Amino acid sequence: MNWNLNNTNITLEYSHINLKTLLEEICKNKNTFSHYEFAQWCDNLTMIFEDDEREWDDEETVMIGVARDIECQWDLFLVNTYSMEELQSIDLSKVELPQQWFIDWKKEMD
Repeated sequence: MNWNLNNTNITLEYSHINLKTLLEEICKNKNTFSHYEFAQWCDNLTMIFEDDEREWDDEETVMIGVARDIECQWDLFLVNTYSMEELQSIDLSKVELPQQWFIDWKKEMD
């Protein structure tokens, strides 16, 4: 498989358990990574699994749905919150999504 992955400081393997772990860290405000890095990690996860030609099990289907929603909501949040001028100069590592969103995504993973 040939993936063009985003750079992120999150070095965990792309898996259901690690997505759940990262969500738990954010929900408890114990994350050492930015929401931007997490959105990139989720984007990488979806790219890897979508390139995989096998059938996904139920757990993987939920994982892909949550990860895809996270990376899509990140993009939508940016364009709906900031002007084009702001987006050109903003430090994305300082942008934070609403905490409730992470709580909801974690519930989907349970």
